[in-house]
Amino acid sequence: MPTTRLLIASALIPLLAACSPREGEFKTDHLAFPSDAQVTAALQQQFASDPNSASARELVKTLGGEQGELRYRIQRVVYRQGAFEAQYDAVLHLGQPGAQSLTALYAGMIPEAERQKLKAQTLEAYEGWLTQQAASVEKSAPDQARALTRTVEVLGKCYRQAPAGADVVVMQGLSALLSPERKGLYAEKLPSDRATILCLPT
Repeated sequence: MPTTRLLIASALIPLLAACSPREGEFKTDHLAFPSDAQVTAALQQQFASDPNSASARELVKTLGGEQGELRYRIQRVVYRQGAFEAQYDAVLHLGQPGAQSLTALYAGMIPEAERQKLKAQTLEAYEGWLTQQAASVEKSAPDQARALTRTVEVLGKCYRQAPAGADVVVMQGLSALLSPERKGLYAEKLPSDRATILCLPT
């Protein structure tokens, strides 16, 4: 009898090994994960159609230029009970030199009457006005002063030397829920405590 049991156990070992994943291996034979291209397409559609993203689309147009666009770097895709969670970074592809992007952005941040008083309509002149404005409200509105100062400092590092065609990571640690629909995937933004703004006005 012991010999018979040993024979049965010996026969089962290879079968069990074939059915069980090896250490460090996860079988996904029956679970089709979306590709990065599919995830990106869903995120782009969500951004383009979301009425709450109108101001963000304008900002992308200002900083990226006519040929610029918001792209996505997919970091991870996790299955969530019938849907997928995509974790990604947002990247701005510049269609113009970064210095031109900053000039256009700052021109819109300065009241027209004040802008017309400047001797030159240049990036340096705009930065100088914004820096002076931050100093003038430092006591009355310290939070506003800090935000304005930080915007000029951070955006200068992000864009001033960036050539046309460069990719600038503007946000990291974003998340979205991707649900299957007839046309493909439907994306919904998810709150994320890992989200970090890197190269956008604060």
